[in-house]
Amino acid sequence: MKVVAATALAAILAIGCSSTPEPQSQPQTGAPATRTGTAAPKTAVTARAATVPADHRYVALSDGQTGRIVLVDLAKGTTAEVVAARGSPARPYYAPPFSESADGKRLLVAAVGPAERSALYLTDVVAGRATLLYEDDEIWAVGPLHGVISPDGARYAFHGHDGVRIGDTAGGPTRLFVEDEDPADMTKIWYPLAWSIDRSAIVLAQGAETITKIAVFDAANGEQGWVGTGSQVSWRAKAPFLAVAGSAGSFGGENRVYAVDPNDGVIRDLEPLGAKYFGSIAWHPSTDRVLYTAADDPFAEGDVFTRELTGAAKRVESPKKIWDAWWSSDGSRIYATAARGSAAATPGVGDIDILELPGGRVVASVCRADPRGQCR
Repeated sequence: MKVVAATALAAILAIGCSSTPEPQSQPQTGAPATRTGTAAPKTAVTARAATVPADHRYVALSDGQTGRIVLVDLAKGTTAEVVAARGSPARPYYAPPFSESADGKRLLVAAVGPAERSALYLTDVVAGRATLLYEDDEIWAVGPLHGVISPDGARYAFHGHDGVRIGDTAGGPTRLFVEDEDPADMTKIWYPLAWSIDRSAIVLAQGAETITKIAVFDAANGEQGWVGTGSQVSWRAKAPFLAVAGSAGSFGGENRVYAVDPNDGVIRDLEPLGAKYFGSIAWHPSTDRVLYTAADDPFAEGDVFTRELTGAAKRVESPKKIWDAWWSSDGSRIYATAARGSAAATPGVGDIDILELPGGRVVASVCRADPRGQCR
């Protein structure tokens, strides 16, 4: 399988929160109720029109069974609610899982469907419109349909009750792409992690409490190619196409950062095997440089580093430990999220500051008690 670079390098990264799929739970079964390409019920997902700036961040919030997605303008420091979604009554806390296109104008949002089963909706942020794309035949819980939208917003992939399925965001039926190796074994279930820039390939992942195995599949025929270990990936439009960050878990995996060309499998180690846990991997928009985070524990706050394909890693100065980090749209700045408040204060539950690094200037804050995420 050959990975082909067919889109502009500027479309590499969505400057926002494309949430990473989580390990799957087993589906609950019931009477068939699959529906595709119909207007979204008003009570399930509603959207508000908004302009999407080049530098932005989407943040998922929750007030219980109703979840919201807030758009943060990083240049102006403002927030606006763009999606309100309803979760399953069986879930006491629901923050909508979502994935965004490279320009941030389309969101793939997981919510409850018309038949009270797990569903996926396409949200056109600029138009303020939500459309039901898929509702599963059997799965009741919201989490397992955590899908991934392609960079151009034209296709989507997700794990349904029978394996990984692929569909078009224009509507219509989905098709079974890759079956699970063993549906009864949590570590043998495939689910999508990231499309290539030109959507000719897609990375699928396996794992239990953390992702431990990844593989590149041809998006046209489902042929499996390169196989490796890792937890997060970042695609770009030239070789080496993939940057990979890995964190070990109870069922395997490696603490490691590397770049690889899946066409030949040649690996360039950027952070060799060690005790740190790595995440937030992202190629620079125009240079041979990656950004990643490193922490002492799997779910701890950490530090930001950058690394060229040659040379040593460089720590990015920050006044506090951060959760995740990403490049600005032109690669001139780095943004990061951190717990809101000073180290000596007790931050609000789930409230965050978005910092500009190095330096640590707070460019925006998001507080979960407000419907628009605004802090008072």
